[in-house]
Amino acid sequence: MNYPIVAIIGRPNVGKSTLFNRILKSKAAIVDDMPGVTRDRNYAIADWNGKYFYLIDTGGLVPNTRDRMEISIKHQVETAVEEADLLLFLVDRKTGLTDADTQIAKMVRRQKKPFILAVNKVDKLKDEAESYEFMKLGLGDPILIAAGPGLSIGDLLDEVVKNLPERSEPVLDNRAIKMAVVGKPNVGKSSLVNAIVGRERVIVDEVPGTTRDSIDTIFNWNGQEFVLIDTAGLRRKTSAHEDVEFYTRLRTERAVERCQVGVLVLDGSQGLSHLDTTLVAMLEDSNKALVVVINKWDLMPAENKANYLGWLKGQLAFVNFAEYVFTSALNNEGVFNLLQKILNAYHHWNKVFEPAVVVQAFEETIKKLHPPAVRGKEITLYSIRQEGQAPPRFAIECNMPHLIPTNYFRYLQSSLHTRLAITGTPIRLMFQKSKAPSGWKKRQMVDFGKRPKFRAETEENKER
Repeated sequence: MNYPIVAIIGRPNVGKSTLFNRILKSKAAIVDDMPGVTRDRNYAIADWNGKYFYLIDTGGLVPNTRDRMEISIKHQVETAVEEADLLLFLVDRKTGLTDADTQIAKMVRRQKKPFILAVNKVDKLKDEAESYEFMKLGLGDPILIAAGPGLSIGDLLDEVVKNLPERSEPVLDNRAIKMAVVGKPNVGKSSLVNAIVGRERVIVDEVPGTTRDSIDTIFNWNGQEFVLIDTAGLRRKTSAHEDVEFYTRLRTERAVERCQVGVLVLDGSQGLSHLDTTLVAMLEDSNKALVVVINKWDLMPAENKANYLGWLKGQLAFVNFAEYVFTSALNNEGVFNLLQKILNAYHHWNKVFEPAVVVQAFEETIKKLHPPAVRGKEITLYSIRQEGQAPPRFAIECNMPHLIPTNYFRYLQSSLHTRLAITGTPIRLMFQKSKAPSGWKKRQMVDFGKRPKFRAETEENKER
C-alpha cells in the first residue's frame, strides 16, 4: 500500500481526534475532554474526492516535558512525523497561541515537509480576526475550521489533497490477513505487538490501560501481508462508567468485528479470569479464527507448562478448535511460531474443501454414531455440502432438523473438525429439512467399540 501519509499533530486537547473522526465520518479514535486521551498513533485510510491517503491521529505533544508518559507520547509523535508526507498542525482558537504551539511550529519547519496550519474551534465570524494571531507562527495563512460541527472541513481536505505527493494509486490487497490482538490490561499485548512488527510501534508501559485505542499496523511476513489491530485492554464492567473506558470496551468489540483472526493474549503466570473467557466467547460468537497466546511463559517452571496447557484447554473446551502457542514477547521467543499459527488458522477459516472429502468425513461420522431417536422418531441425515467459508459453513439435509439433540450436534461439529483436520477456526452447521433423495440407502452401523444403543433401524424407518 503506497498511499501518502498525513499526520495530525498538536498539543493536547486541541481537537485532533475530533478532526480525525470528522474526516473519517466515524468514531475511529477515543474522544474525551481530558487531555492525553489519544496516546498512540492511530492509523486509518481516508479519501477525499477519490484521493486516498493514510491519516494518523497522534497523542498530544508537550515540548520540554519531564513527565514519563508525555515523553513516551513525544517519541511516538516524532515517529509519526518522520513517516508522514504532510503535517496537519492543529491549534486551538479558544485557548489562543501558546508557548507549546510555538515550539511545535519550530519542529514543523525543521522537517522541511509540506504542512498545513489549521485553527480549530472557530465557531463565529468574530472569531476569524482573533484566529490570525497564529500567523505569528510563521507557517503562513491558517485554515479556519470547527471539527466538532464540521465547519470548513471540505476546504481543509481540498488543501490536504492539493499538497499530497503524487503516487500511483495502489489496489488494496484483499489477501491481507486482519488479526486483532485482544486481552485484559498488562498481559503483554503491546510488547507482543512490538515483537511481531519488529519496532516500538505501541507505547509499552507497566501501567494497565496504557494502550486505550485500537492501533492498526500493516506488515509483511514471508510474503503475506497482515493488518494487525492492537486493541485497548478490555477492563471489567465496573470501570465502564467512565466515557473513555466505555469507548475502549466498544473499541475491543469493534476490532473483533473487523478481524479475521483473533489473538487472545493470556499471562502465563496468572489464572484464567472471567474477562478472558468473555473475550473468547466474543471471538467465537463473531465467527472468528482463534489463536490463544500464553505469554510470559519464561516465568513458568518447565514442568508446569504441560499441566497448564491441559488445564487451559479444559477451561476453554467450548472452543476446542483453538490454536495454542507459548511466547515470551520481551525475549522475542515464540513469535515465529505464533505467526505460523495465525496463518494456518486463517487458511482453515477461509478454506474451500473438496466435496468428496467433506462427504467422506460426514459418512464416517454418521457410521460411527447415528443420530439418536427422539420421542420415538428416528432422525436421518441424508447429505452434506459446504455452503461457504470464513468460517467454513456446511448444510446438512435431514428429515427432522428440529429434533437434533444438542449433544449430537456437538458430536457432529467435533468429528468434522477432526476428520477434516480443521484447526484454529470454528465451523458452522446448518440443517435443512428434506425428504430422502432418490435411490438413497440407509447407512450401516460400524462397530467402533462401546457406543450408546439406539433404536434398531427398520424398513419402516427407511421409508421416512
